[in-house]
Amino acid sequence: MDDVLVNFIQILRRVGLRVSVSESLDGARAATAIGMENRPLFKAALRASLVKRTKDIPLFDEVFDAYFTDNPSDIPIEEMFGHGLPKPGESGDDEYDEAMRQAMEQMGGMSDMAQALLQGNVQFITAEMLQHMSPEQLAQLRSMLQRGQFTRIVLDQMGWENLQREIMRLIQQLQRQGDYEAAQRVRERLWELQELFPKWVANEVNDRAEKQLQTQRPPAPKAQDIMQKDFSRYTEAEVKAMEEVVEQLARRLREDWSRRAKQGGSRRLDVHRTLRAAMATNGVPVELRWKQKRRNRLNIAVLCDVSSSVRNASRFMLQLVYSLQQQRGRVRSFVFIGDLDEVSQTFERNNIDEAVRIATSESNITYWAHSDFGRAFRDFVDNHGDAINSRTTIIVLGDGRSNFYDPQIEALQEMKERARKVIWLNPESEWGWGTGDSIAPLYARFCDRMLECRNLEQLTEAIEYLMSTTA
Repeated sequence: MDDVLVNFIQILRRVGLRVSVSESLDGARAATAIGMENRPLFKAALRASLVKRTKDIPLFDEVFDAYFTDNPSDIPIEEMFGHGLPKPGESGDDEYDEAMRQAMEQMGGMSDMAQALLQGNVQFITAEMLQHMSPEQLAQLRSMLQRGQFTRIVLDQMGWENLQREIMRLIQQLQRQGDYEAAQRVRERLWELQELFPKWVANEVNDRAEKQLQTQRPPAPKAQDIMQKDFSRYTEAEVKAMEEVVEQLARRLREDWSRRAKQGGSRRLDVHRTLRAAMATNGVPVELRWKQKRRNRLNIAVLCDVSSSVRNASRFMLQLVYSLQQQRGRVRSFVFIGDLDEVSQTFERNNIDEAVRIATSESNITYWAHSDFGRAFRDFVDNHGDAINSRTTIIVLGDGRSNFYDPQIEALQEMKERARKVIWLNPESEWGWGTGDSIAPLYARFCDRMLECRNLEQLTEAIEYLMSTTA
């Protein structure tokens, strides 16, 4: 069950629910204690453990219903569903048959679909259902997470709400006639329909959606084909493909930095030590003495916007920062959207995948807020000023779209005055700088460089430039 629950929590995070590690552990303990046999209790326990906000409950319920099968029995739902009420005249109960016939006449008849549901006519219902699952409609599915939505569409197109009302009118008509036993039989059938029919439709959607998505699934993308593709246009499969490329780049950066650190600065003559050694040879400098090499140290502060508009660029940038932070030196990492939070210790205590995941989804910031660069810069200067000195290179990653908030230019100017360099990596095309709510050109005045960084090729070039200027 652990693997099932881990995959379920990963899906919740991908669709936007914030589930922390501690909440995941609470969910696992609740699932172990309760088990999956009692499905409503199991669902309630996971909801209580994993959902923090009331407004997220409908999304949780949709993902839960789509992920966990709702039919624990080995008997197919359609087989369970097929035991309906007999047709009028075929039950062997003359009073029941007459009551049903009269009620339907008084109603002016019932639709074929309503009668098929009452009688459990699986063949007719299946044919009607498949009319609303055409290849053209199924082709609109892009993810298995859309199954719940597609199931509701099929039910709506089949008129499920109207069919229930039609059966309710039949029950009311039987009661008016005084045929309470027949009314109760139809009522019990309606309860059975309300439980089983949506599940049957969901099962059909699941089966056909899986087959459809398998035919749609494109081949795995090749890294060289998407090096120049904008981060904002990456698919989930392309993000996965690029993670390996970024790891290779990070490994190269680690090796490059280690080499630079060992080499240190240029070799310089130590005149004082040379002359002192020459005193033993009557002032003749037989042996030259050289100054000790100073090993370069990283001194970097990274401010990374993790809002949805630049999420992929942030993810790759944080992978590289993680690699730099493992090196000798001083690297401090911060994430922000409106408010700002330091994630340096997160990178120190976790492996790379977990560190990047926490930084982009579970840090102490409001993830559903609009980007506010000015607020983040002011927070950085006021509360994390010890991260800046004359040897610090500040790296900002963000698109410079301020959502018309106060840009707090004086905060960025103070960062520039106190730091060695301020370099901005902008994951938006340069032609968009200064349009709409973008104040990138204004911020660029207080940076040593603002570099376009909207694909992995440009990110690679930018990091190599940073390494050459910070070494």
